[in-house]
Amino acid sequence: MARLPEAGPETGRRGRVEHCSDRCGCLWPALVFSLLALLAGCAGSATPGPPLPSTVAAPLVTATPESTTPVSRGAATTPATQAPASPGEAVVLEVGVNGEALEFDVDSLSVPAGASVFLSFDNSSIIYQHNWVLVAMGTKDDVSTAAAEAGPEYDWVPPDDRRVLAATGLLDAGVTGSVSFTAPAAGAYEYVCTFPGHNFTMHGEFVVTE
Repeated sequence: MARLPEAGPETGRRGRVEHCSDRCGCLWPALVFSLLALLAGCAGSATPGPPLPSTVAAPLVTATPESTTPVSRGAATTPATQAPASPGEAVVLEVGVNGEALEFDVDSLSVPAGASVFLSFDNSSIIYQHNWVLVAMGTKDDVSTAAAEAGPEYDWVPPDDRRVLAATGLLDAGVTGSVSFTAPAAGAYEYVCTFPGHNFTMHGEFVVTE
């Protein structure tokens, strides 16, 4: 069998160059044609390819603040305080005693005319019995005299006495009692303990406003 001549370094390089040149010579027409076709497509109206998937933007959501009650601007607000009761409204009064001194712990009370009054009387004495009696102004001593005549059977309060407007029962030491009544017409009245001898020091003024 005939042997092919061995390719030396020069022969091999030349062979490879020639082979590459032949191949590139074959590809040049195709490359030129493709470039011309691409340029022609850019100049003319090219047929659009399949549309790219579009991303739909999410609608913009604007935060809406929670509904609030309109606030008036101007003067600074101050904490609300309990308004005086109007006629027909309920009024709660609390009265006590000054130990064993035969005195109420308050010497004046005030309510509006026509108010529904609830009075709580705490007899914190450890010795004496007491009551709380509302009477017409200037009659506390005469009512107390009549109470002494009525006696303990009536809790030291004269029964059916028009001068008496309201009264608790007679309270033993350490007992709390109460009385409810409608405030009389506007004016000045007084309250008193009608237990015998207590009326001289145990009394106060009851003012009814318009």
